[in-house]
Amino acid sequence: MRIAVVGGVAAGTSAAAKARRVDPDAEIVLFDKGNDISYAGCGLPYYISGLIPEREQLIVNTAESFKEKYNVDVRLKHEVTEIDTIINMLHYKNVDTGEEGVVGYDKLIISTGARPVKPPIPGIDLDNIFTLRTVDSADEIKKTAQKDQIKEVAIIGAGLIGLEMAESFSKLGLKVKVIEMQPNVLPQFSGEMAEIVEEHLRKKGVELILNDGVKEFLGGQKVEKVITQSGREIKADMVLLSIGVKPEVTLAEKSGVELGETGAIKVNNRMETNIKDIYAAGDCAESTDIVSGESVWVPLGSTANKQGRVAGENAAGGNYEHKGIQKTGITKIFDLTAATTGLSEKEAKESGFDPLTIKIKDSNHAGYYPGVSKLNIKGVFDKKSRRLLGAEIIGGEGSDKRIDVLSTAIYSELKAEDLFQIDLAYAPPYSSPKDSAAVLGMVAEKKL
Repeated sequence: MRIAVVGGVAAGTSAAAKARRVDPDAEIVLFDKGNDISYAGCGLPYYISGLIPEREQLIVNTAESFKEKYNVDVRLKHEVTEIDTIINMLHYKNVDTGEEGVVGYDKLIISTGARPVKPPIPGIDLDNIFTLRTVDSADEIKKTAQKDQIKEVAIIGAGLIGLEMAESFSKLGLKVKVIEMQPNVLPQFSGEMAEIVEEHLRKKGVELILNDGVKEFLGGQKVEKVITQSGREIKADMVLLSIGVKPEVTLAEKSGVELGETGAIKVNNRMETNIKDIYAAGDCAESTDIVSGESVWVPLGSTANKQGRVAGENAAGGNYEHKGIQKTGITKIFDLTAATTGLSEKEAKESGFDPLTIKIKDSNHAGYYPGVSKLNIKGVFDKKSRRLLGAEIIGGEGSDKRIDVLSTAIYSELKAEDLFQIDLAYAPPYSSPKDSAAVLGMVAEKKL
């Protein structure tokens, strides 16, 4: 049996590796049009800042090491241009030489990922305007940012990557300006939680231009100014576009693979598409929200790995299910951690719940132990079932621990009173006798 995988990185390599474990005798071929089969995309901002000094540290697997370890025919710089679903045939071309070829498949896994959003803004093709998606793009940004003439950088978009890059550029000594169309940074967070991050960013010297979009970019050959919708002129020697990504579904859609309501590939819990023997996984595929039961598209490496593993096992003859996601995410912004999981209050209402929102401010560990900091925690509970539906945390050390506890509580459908009963580890350097997760449950139980 031949299993073909279109696209590498998290989902594609996870699928190929799992397929090999399930079927040691299968012929597996993986196509990727880029230079790197598998890299740590989430580490790119830290490579640009120099915190991760070597490019090679981001490469999870080289084509050679992956081929040797899993016996996979890896074809880099090869773009699949057509899927003939009638006779199960892939058409491809070498992006360097233009040489074309075909290969048949018994099972196909599409993991074509996502592409950065690049709207038709006047001047967007000027030099020194970048998007960050691959190691190659990070190389270009890093190289440009270190030039002597680069003093000021504008970041368009204040999501997770935009704010991580604000820190990275600041560490390189650049003056950073962040432009965001929404009223607050981190649009996936509630306004009052995002304001904590905004205050922190301003203290770190980052200029925020909120509730204002980009009208055009001005300059000769290179960008020199950003003109906002309100008419502000913002000087910039380089620009990072960080306004999101879209699922890369051109190949799939052209081949008759059905798209879902999110615009990504529609799949069932086995990662099967509407076409027999074709699976999809990663940033090009939809998932299911565990809490609401609705189709969602959340392009995260953790999700891509889960989906790829499921697709690979099933393509090789196994029987595995992807249960869904909770949109759990976390980022480091200078000295703060911002983390979220589950439904927001607005999403809970839209999904038919009657939400109760609880906000607490608690210490990350015993107050008498050195280094104490505050955790701002917001929980969303359902009044009828008393279940925890979602949570947001903005704080210092220990924020990651609490969001993982609350994410697990949501997955397990725990109620407010259950949070106090969880037996969490306690010692003064790590927590308090009544941990922050327990306090959230206690306050929610009282309110309910």
